[in-house]
Amino acid sequence: MKKFFRVPPAFPILFTLIAGVVHSTVWAFEPLNDPWNYISGGFIISIAILMFVIAVMTFRRRGESFDIRRPTSQLVTNGIYASSRNPAYLAMLLAIFGIGCVANSLAIILAVIPTFIAFNWYTVPREERYLRRTIGHEYEEYTKRVRRWL
Repeated sequence: MKKFFRVPPAFPILFTLIAGVVHSTVWAFEPLNDPWNYISGGFIISIAILMFVIAVMTFRRRGESFDIRRPTSQLVTNGIYASSRNPAYLAMLLAIFGIGCVANSLAIILAVIPTFIAFNWYTVPREERYLRRTIGHEYEEYTKRVRRWL
Protein backbone atom coordinates (compact mmCIF):
# COMPACT_ATOMS: atom_id res chain seq x y z
CA MET A 1 0.00 0.00 0.00
CA LYS A 2 2.89 2.36 0.76
CA LYS A 3 4.15 2.04 -2.83
CA PHE A 4 0.67 3.00 -4.08
CA PHE A 5 1.10 6.53 -2.69
CA ARG A 6 4.48 6.91 -4.39
CA VAL A 7 2.71 6.98 -7.76
CA PRO A 8 1.56 10.61 -8.25
CA PRO A 9 -1.87 9.86 -9.81
CA ALA A 10 -2.82 7.92 -6.68
CA PHE A 11 -3.79 11.05 -4.74
CA PRO A 12 -5.99 12.65 -7.40
CA ILE A 13 -7.73 9.34 -8.09
CA LEU A 14 -8.27 8.58 -4.40
CA PHE A 15 -9.56 12.04 -3.44
CA THR A 16 -11.76 12.34 -6.52
CA LEU A 17 -13.35 8.93 -5.84
CA ILE A 18 -13.94 9.80 -2.19
CA ALA A 19 -15.49 13.12 -3.22
CA GLY A 20 -17.70 11.32 -5.74
CA VAL A 21 -18.96 9.02 -3.00
CA VAL A 22 -19.56 12.00 -0.70
CA HIS A 23 -21.47 13.75 -3.49
CA SER A 24 -23.65 10.74 -4.26
CA THR A 25 -24.40 9.80 -0.65
CA VAL A 26 -24.39 12.77 1.73
CA TRP A 27 -23.66 16.10 0.04
CA ALA A 28 -24.97 16.54 -3.49
CA PHE A 29 -24.42 20.28 -3.74
CA GLU A 30 -24.49 21.27 -7.43
CA PRO A 31 -23.04 24.78 -7.90
CA LEU A 32 -23.40 25.18 -11.68
CA ASN A 33 -26.35 25.35 -14.06
CA ASP A 34 -26.64 23.38 -17.30
CA PRO A 35 -24.98 23.83 -19.76
CA TRP A 36 -22.29 25.87 -17.93
CA ASN A 37 -21.05 22.89 -15.98
CA TYR A 38 -20.29 21.07 -19.25
CA ILE A 39 -18.87 24.12 -21.02
CA SER A 40 -16.60 25.23 -18.17
CA GLY A 41 -15.62 21.71 -17.18
CA GLY A 42 -14.88 20.67 -20.75
CA PHE A 43 -12.74 23.75 -21.28
CA ILE A 44 -10.79 23.19 -18.05
CA ILE A 45 -10.29 19.47 -18.78
CA SER A 46 -9.05 20.33 -22.27
CA ILE A 47 -6.47 22.71 -20.84
CA ALA A 48 -5.41 20.05 -18.31
CA ILE A 49 -4.96 17.42 -21.01
CA LEU A 50 -3.01 19.81 -23.21
CA MET A 51 -0.77 20.82 -20.31
CA PHE A 52 -0.12 17.18 -19.38
CA VAL A 53 0.66 16.16 -22.98
CA ILE A 54 3.06 19.09 -23.37
CA ALA A 55 4.80 18.13 -20.11
CA VAL A 56 5.22 14.51 -21.23
CA MET A 57 6.37 15.49 -24.73
CA THR A 58 8.95 17.91 -23.29
CA PHE A 59 10.41 15.07 -21.21
CA ARG A 60 10.46 12.67 -24.15
CA ARG A 61 12.18 15.19 -26.44
CA ARG A 62 15.01 15.37 -23.91
CA GLY A 63 15.22 11.57 -23.73
CA GLU A 64 13.94 11.43 -20.17
CA SER A 65 11.35 9.02 -18.82
CA PHE A 66 8.20 10.52 -17.33
CA ASP A 67 8.02 7.56 -14.93
CA ILE A 68 9.20 8.80 -11.52
CA ARG A 69 10.35 5.28 -10.64
CA ARG A 70 13.12 5.49 -13.25
CA PRO A 71 16.38 7.32 -12.58
CA THR A 72 16.79 10.87 -13.83
CA SER A 73 19.89 11.62 -15.86
CA GLN A 74 19.29 15.27 -16.72
CA LEU A 75 17.11 18.14 -15.62
CA VAL A 76 14.32 19.27 -17.95
CA THR A 77 14.00 23.05 -17.71
CA ASN A 78 12.75 24.10 -21.14
CA GLY A 79 9.27 24.50 -22.59
CA ILE A 80 6.51 24.36 -20.01
CA TYR A 81 9.12 23.56 -17.33
CA ALA A 82 10.49 27.09 -17.73
CA SER A 83 7.25 28.38 -16.15
CA SER A 84 6.50 25.69 -13.58
CA ARG A 85 8.54 22.92 -11.99
CA ASN A 86 5.42 20.75 -11.73
CA PRO A 87 3.17 21.28 -14.76
CA ALA A 88 1.94 17.67 -14.79
CA TYR A 89 0.72 17.98 -11.20
CA LEU A 90 -0.91 21.30 -12.07
CA ALA A 91 -2.63 19.52 -14.95
CA MET A 92 -3.94 16.86 -12.56
CA LEU A 93 -5.32 19.54 -10.23
CA LEU A 94 -7.01 21.28 -13.17
CA ALA A 95 -8.43 17.95 -14.34
CA ILE A 96 -10.04 17.31 -10.95
CA PHE A 97 -11.53 20.81 -10.99
CA GLY A 98 -12.86 20.25 -14.52
CA ILE A 99 -14.29 16.84 -13.64
CA GLY A 100 -16.02 18.45 -10.67
CA CYS A 101 -17.53 21.07 -12.97
CA VAL A 102 -18.75 18.50 -15.52
CA ALA A 103 -20.16 16.33 -12.71
CA ASN A 104 -21.64 19.49 -11.17
CA SER A 105 -20.24 18.43 -7.81
CA LEU A 106 -18.82 20.86 -5.31
CA ALA A 107 -17.42 17.89 -3.39
CA ILE A 108 -15.33 16.85 -6.41
CA ILE A 109 -14.27 20.45 -7.08
CA LEU A 110 -13.10 20.65 -3.46
CA ALA A 111 -11.08 17.43 -3.93
CA VAL A 112 -8.48 19.76 -5.45
CA ILE A 113 -7.61 20.92 -1.92
CA PRO A 114 -6.49 17.60 -0.36
CA THR A 115 -4.82 16.65 -3.64
CA PHE A 116 -2.83 19.89 -3.64
CA ILE A 117 -1.90 19.36 0.01
CA ALA A 118 -0.70 15.81 -0.73
CA PHE A 119 1.29 16.97 -3.75
CA ASN A 120 2.76 20.05 -2.06
CA TRP A 121 3.76 18.44 1.24
CA TYR A 122 4.38 14.82 0.28
CA THR A 123 4.95 14.04 -3.42
CA VAL A 124 6.84 17.13 -4.57
CA PRO A 125 9.19 17.35 -1.54
CA ARG A 126 10.18 13.68 -2.06
CA GLU A 127 10.97 14.39 -5.72
CA GLU A 128 12.86 17.57 -4.83
CA ARG A 129 15.04 15.71 -2.32
CA TYR A 130 15.83 13.14 -5.00
CA LEU A 131 16.71 15.83 -7.56
CA ARG A 132 18.90 17.66 -5.07
CA ARG A 133 20.79 14.41 -4.37
CA THR A 134 21.18 13.36 -8.00
CA ILE A 135 21.49 16.65 -9.88
CA GLY A 136 22.64 19.00 -7.14
CA HIS A 137 23.69 22.55 -8.00
CA GLU A 138 21.91 22.63 -11.37
CA TYR A 139 18.61 21.79 -9.65
CA GLU A 140 19.22 24.41 -6.93
CA GLU A 141 19.73 27.05 -9.62
CA TYR A 142 16.57 25.92 -11.38
CA THR A 143 14.53 26.28 -8.16
CA LYS A 144 15.75 29.86 -7.87
CA ARG A 145 14.55 30.68 -11.41
CA VAL A 146 11.28 28.74 -11.61
CA ARG A 147 8.51 28.49 -9.01
CA ARG A 148 7.22 25.18 -7.76
CA TRP A 149 3.71 25.77 -9.10
CA LEU A 150 3.19 29.02 -11.05
